[in-house]
Amino acid sequence: MNERIRNRTGARWALWFYPAWLVLTVIVTVTAAVLDSGWGWVYLCFCALLLFALRPGSGLYARAVENGGRWKALGAIPAAGAVIAACVLPMGRLPIWNGEIPGHRNQYELMAEAILDGRVEFAYGDEDELFKLDNPYDPEEREASGVRYHWDHAWYNGHYYMYFGVVPVFLVFIPYRLLTGDALTTYHATQLFAALSVAGIFALFYLLARLFFKKLPYVVYLALSGAVSAMSLWYATAEPALYCTAITSALALEIWSLWFFVRAVWDVKREDRQLLLAGAGALLGALSFGCRPSVALANLLVIPMLAVFLRQRRITGKLLGRLALAALPYALVAAGLMWYNYIRFEDPFEFGQAYQLTVADQSRYGVSLDPKTLLRVIREMAVSFFGSAKPRESFPWLRAGGVFLNFPILLLCGGAFSPTVRKSMRRYKLPPLMAGIVITVLVISAVDIMWTPYLLERYHMDIYFLMGIACYLVIGLWSGGEGRGRRLACSAASVLSVVTVISAFLLYAATIRVKYPEIVGGIASALRLA
Repeated sequence: MNERIRNRTGARWALWFYPAWLVLTVIVTVTAAVLDSGWGWVYLCFCALLLFALRPGSGLYARAVENGGRWKALGAIPAAGAVIAACVLPMGRLPIWNGEIPGHRNQYELMAEAILDGRVEFAYGDEDELFKLDNPYDPEEREASGVRYHWDHAWYNGHYYMYFGVVPVFLVFIPYRLLTGDALTTYHATQLFAALSVAGIFALFYLLARLFFKKLPYVVYLALSGAVSAMSLWYATAEPALYCTAITSALALEIWSLWFFVRAVWDVKREDRQLLLAGAGALLGALSFGCRPSVALANLLVIPMLAVFLRQRRITGKLLGRLALAALPYALVAAGLMWYNYIRFEDPFEFGQAYQLTVADQSRYGVSLDPKTLLRVIREMAVSFFGSAKPRESFPWLRAGGVFLNFPILLLCGGAFSPTVRKSMRRYKLPPLMAGIVITVLVISAVDIMWTPYLLERYHMDIYFLMGIACYLVIGLWSGGEGRGRRLACSAASVLSVVTVISAFLLYAATIRVKYPEIVGGIASALRLA
């Protein structure tokens, strides 16, 4: 009885507090706009209003994913569209990345032309310059000699090759060239892949909610889908061409691959449809190896999902034959990529990593299990996940640091140790998938560290989406409980989703500030922050 009275009192209090604070916010905003001052109070009012709206007892959490039928799946379309617009539209503003100053960032465009001309190498005409050096892969020797060379290309046997994965060339650059007669500017491909990634995150998260936690409030589903999208793609928005073309293409393929595999294992019951969906997932997952191999290591998640699938079936020769057929895309794509590598580097397993002309002699780096390398991996992995960064004194204040510092929402993954979450995981046979995500994140991070002299923030794009999926699973399963724990989980997820979007925006501004401080100054001025 006392609990009912408190709930009724809280509801009555909310009825007058919410509109009163909304009116106050409008008054403060209008006053600040007229007097061109006091914007700090505007933001304070909006923050207070937002915190109140997302409080644990908010009515926003009343409607769950299970209520409302198909219209809720369609209702995610405008939300996804808004996130896509926020991610892709700013990409065209930066001349270094939008094709106005192409530099070495037009390799995908040139590769499409080369392949249509029957070549797999670039014909620059100055390939012999590097023959003058004892070790052309040593950046100090290149700098001291003054020879002309092409940055971030692979150079082998007197030819320049594209170090970055070739699959996007066949997926979008060549078709666009054949259809229009014009070359596709590289950042437009990134825009396409980023849009597909966002759509995939919204689709995958809705599927997971429908399968495992239908009681998840619909607003929390939307908030987390937008937050994980922003977290995974903000760097691509800041530096879209070339590097992020490779990464976002792999992300889009991997996310949709996971969507097909999840449907095959947990959603569909007919075996023929399951294997058809698994085949589609295998094709997309295999193609991601030709975009960015480190992201493609997310295919390791197929192993725990296959284990769950096999537990549901009696293993027969016929079933194994069908599984082999579903896995055939992996073999076919692997054969194609190995052939492509062999005709370039005479090694089917060499993607060009050892021959890259970049900040270090890449021939010195590779996967190794020697004690010195493992100690380096452990040390740098700790920095990658938990490292701090000194804040700036002016807008945008933030600097990219460790994964959990950049996006504290990922700390909610710790909720996996909650008895409620663990019980729900066992119920839906999810522990193998969750363990697989953790192991895959660690493997990808270790490989990224081994392959490079130091980690860059864009390498975190390889794991953000996986950690976002793990976080979503934990929050979703947590929300399936009852009482105060469920309300707190929903409120924490919603508030931290907003924080994630803000962090992504500030990190984006901090990144473009390096080359375009005037744009960041304009943003600060528009927001009345400078």
